[in-house]
Amino acid sequence: MIIDVRCRPPIPELGSYFLETCQGIHHGYGANKVFDNPTMETFFEELGEYGITTAAAPYGNNPGTRIGRHVLPSRTASNDVMAELQRKYWGRFIGVMGIDAGNVFHSALIEIERCYQLGLQVVFIEPGRSPGCNLDDRQLYPIYEKCVELDLTLIPQTTGNLGGKNIDYGNPRHLDQVATDFPELRIIAGHACYPYGRQAIVVGGRHENVYLSPDETLARLGTEDWVKAVNMNLHDCQNKFLFGSAYPCHPMKRYMEAFFELPWKPEALPKMMYKNALRALKLEDDPVFKEMYPS
Repeated sequence: MIIDVRCRPPIPELGSYFLETCQGIHHGYGANKVFDNPTMETFFEELGEYGITTAAAPYGNNPGTRIGRHVLPSRTASNDVMAELQRKYWGRFIGVMGIDAGNVFHSALIEIERCYQLGLQVVFIEPGRSPGCNLDDRQLYPIYEKCVELDLTLIPQTTGNLGGKNIDYGNPRHLDQVATDFPELRIIAGHACYPYGRQAIVVGGRHENVYLSPDETLARLGTEDWVKAVNMNLHDCQNKFLFGSAYPCHPMKRYMEAFFELPWKPEALPKMMYKNALRALKLEDDPVFKEMYPS
């Protein structure tokens, strides 16, 4: 049983962002079956081959930008389609509302409220791209306040790699400040502040409301730090680590093999693979998820 908190179906209904990026800066194009037949059926079939039983899909909505040598296309996934897919596949699929924190594609607060009425309970933002600020910039605080008001989980993109105009965007000090100012806000740090993995682990341990999903960056720099922190439960990391694959940006087969080749303590795996995610997404009492993931 696995809840993958960064797993997106690259189907036409949700736009071409991952088709474009996977053909460019990422390496999943051609390696994952779903690109040959981009349907939800193929998506679930491929995930099932690797034991992934639930996919959370932070797609996003914000204008394109240039970060260093990389030109990134706009994200334009329909939140209406996201909500429709969640209704149809609840339990197997968790829709994530993509919110433009820069208010270009829509009014962020109005769109959060609208998506909440559609049934979506998770918010994804990329403030380093739009409006182009750090996570603890006060112009974002109304978004955080709205998430607390509606009891939503927030997934901010936190990597210093392609997250913002400079590498300091990913510095966990920004996440630390937001978690301090909004202790009731459940936060899943997408990409876990790469390459500041050690600092992210410490920040996760400082706050009850911070969860860490290194996803595909786990295979880059700092792999040993994550394994040590989980196995020794340093800074409560065993209870903060969430599994993510970053599908479809990278070959799923290669990532899953690499993940399970790491020397994780067996007793830590149920927490990492689904128990922590249930808590972070506030799904422990949902009847469908209680049946799928018995305690």
